[in-house]
Amino acid sequence: MSPREAPSTKDKHEAILTAAFSLFGHYGYRRTSIDDIAQEAGIAKGTVYLYFKSKEEIFRALAQQLIDKMLAASETAQAAAHNVPEQLRGILDAKFGYFFELLHASAHVREILDAKNQLCTDLFAQADRRYQRLLAQTIAEAEKRGELHVARIGLEPEAAAELLTRSASGLGTYSTTAPTLPAFRRHLDALVRVFVVGLGGQIPS
Repeated sequence: MSPREAPSTKDKHEAILTAAFSLFGHYGYRRTSIDDIAQEAGIAKGTVYLYFKSKEEIFRALAQQLIDKMLAASETAQAAAHNVPEQLRGILDAKFGYFFELLHASAHVREILDAKNQLCTDLFAQADRRYQRLLAQTIAEAEKRGELHVARIGLEPEAAAELLTRSASGLGTYSTTAPTLPAFRRHLDALVRVFVVGLGGQIPS
């Protein structure tokens, strides 16, 4: 392979994480080895160790990658929307819709996304705080513009944000059959409508 064709450092790093995500999703964290990841990525085992010290470090890096994607999408949704219902719907979908889709693609993906996992509890705790700040900021700014009236019912933007995220999280629970992704997103949309109208806002026609 010529130098021009040689994979870059970034490409190798990404290849390792892509391979790890595929294998963790199919076989679970415990059943996947560094050898498996190297083979799936098409690189030497020693090369993997140039980028990551252990399988645990790969797991954390993969969790961080998913978190970063979710947070970036949340911030984009906040900036791109034209009104608060669109903002809230986009921010919620960036987290709950995205993770819902990942979780139902493979049962083993839950290992990565489980905030109780001792390998990445701190990462998800930090992400949750940042996500809550973004959502609270969105609600506070909507109140300043007169689109929502949070104080009227005795809530602070932070409390309203927590209430909304807890409600959205509950949509992922079900008794016997999981909803499809389109159905889940319809539930998110309905939740936003109820939330906005309940806080004195309007839903654009």
